[in-house]
Amino acid sequence: MSTRDEPQTPHELKEKLLLKYQSHSLEDLPHGYELENSNGTCFCLETKENIKIKVPSPQRIKKIIIEDLKLLNGIGQAKEVKLKSDGYKTLKDMCEHPLHGPDAETICKLMEDENFQKISDWISEAYFPSHHLNTLCMSARDPENFLFMDIETLGLDGVPLILIGVAQASKGKVETVQYLLRDLNEEKAALESFVSLSGEETLMVSFNGRGFDAPFIKRRLKHHQMNLDLPKEHLDLLYPTRRLWKSELPNCKLQTIEKYLFGIERVEDVPGYLVPDFYKTYLKEDNIGPLIPIIEHNREDVLTLIRLLSLIQKES
Repeated sequence: MSTRDEPQTPHELKEKLLLKYQSHSLEDLPHGYELENSNGTCFCLETKENIKIKVPSPQRIKKIIIEDLKLLNGIGQAKEVKLKSDGYKTLKDMCEHPLHGPDAETICKLMEDENFQKISDWISEAYFPSHHLNTLCMSARDPENFLFMDIETLGLDGVPLILIGVAQASKGKVETVQYLLRDLNEEKAALESFVSLSGEETLMVSFNGRGFDAPFIKRRLKHHQMNLDLPKEHLDLLYPTRRLWKSELPNCKLQTIEKYLFGIERVEDVPGYLVPDFYKTYLKEDNIGPLIPIIEHNREDVLTLIRLLSLIQKES
């Protein structure tokens, strides 16, 4: 048996939660309620947080972009140095260049119009989609158009998801909304509820969401023959995080980032790989205890995305 000061094992945590919540139901949780839509019902939890979603100023983005001659086709690091020594210090100067003038004029016009979406497309061509300048350009929008998201699943593929967590700006605060499956028959309702949050201007923000979350959701939508689409724009924070801090961190897992970059260490957290086991125990025992750390783990994940985006913007 572990002493009071020793960290508890996942098994000990599970047993503790089963005992603590043996006479409780989901309806006893604060801010929780049943949600109904055209595909049935699921359980929804809502909380509000005093966290501000920060966006970079257009002036800052313009200042960074105007000095990057490498955005022009055929200009690399060495050629940029040479051009700047010849007096072409900015893209505005490059408008007078006999070869690169037309492209420079196009970018300058986009900056004048603050058309950061088109500039983002240009950056993707000149560099790559996950380039740090894209993080800034994609972030230049109304904070209420951000959709921070993370999912919990029963495995890597061919199984249902069990929880979708999102965070959005709402009246100066951040609202987290979590769509929980009380049983696996509620997956369609959770999927519909999540997709309904998206609009034309929505930017989905995730951590490894391009590699896992988004493809997983698309497969589940296809599995259920649901003709619904995810937001067109997707900012995956894994890639700029790797670029900025890979050499400084033991790994680039979200909980490692919390510890080293924000000084946050979770208490009674369930590791991601044990989420399926905890959820199956909840189903088997008809006891909400094992769900509690899954819900909190997911909520902390989406809130960390907000903190991480702000830090990436600052360092880019």
